[in-house]
Amino acid sequence: MCVCRVTKPCVLLVEDNPVSARMIERFMEKAGYAIAAVVAKGEDAVARVGFSKPDLILMDVQLAGAMDGIEAARQIWSQFHIPIVYLTGSSDDETVARAACTGAYGYLHKPIQERELSSAVHLALNKYQMDCVVKEKEQWLETTLRCIADAVIAADSAGCVMLVNPAAEALTGWKQEQAVGRDLLEVFHVLERGTRLPAECAVVEVIRNGSASATGLTRILVARDGAETMVEETAAPIVNHVGNIVGVVLVFRVGSGA
Repeated sequence: MCVCRVTKPCVLLVEDNPVSARMIERFMEKAGYAIAAVVAKGEDAVARVGFSKPDLILMDVQLAGAMDGIEAARQIWSQFHIPIVYLTGSSDDETVARAACTGAYGYLHKPIQERELSSAVHLALNKYQMDCVVKEKEQWLETTLRCIADAVIAADSAGCVMLVNPAAEALTGWKQEQAVGRDLLEVFHVLERGTRLPAECAVVEVIRNGSASATGLTRILVARDGAETMVEETAAPIVNHVGNIVGVVLVFRVGSGA
């Protein structure tokens, strides 16, 4: 929670031009925002964020002192993950590229216009809130997958591994950090029970047909170290809001005959 607000979103302004700072502060207060503080140096901005905890930072790129606005924003984003809206007279490619890696949620060119500033701050706060909701859901899902007893591997639509839960790590012999980015068929290598020929993973069927595979398919899983385990597998597509497959989830467990 920001220490300077009751219900108003709280903004830290980092601007070394006193005239511009007063104008921007007036614009923000008129639009219904509270100002945590106005500071002129990047070093002061980093120090101030630690105890004021603003909801958003308006950051001038060119600042007096050893630390420019982009470096100050980089440190703030890495420590506190507070969104940044940049205020700048520079739009060269190098500046934009540096800013893109620092939690930038907006980029306004000087001279700052009241309406544009208000809209940029409003949009930045809304986008950041939505990003936080998505991140929280992802954390819930990842925690759930890691806690369930079944082995789970998630892959993108091209079959590249995105997630391996602990149960899948134990059966395949692949740690998540080793498996991510690899072809799923390399990590989940299965053979047909009778012939011991390479089997078509259920994920291939899902990607081809666009629907969940038959449940309870029993195959021989060959782990990374060569150990073999009989497993039952099933897979289901991950579909986006327009119906396109963006990934696949493979679920398997030790099967009968193991």
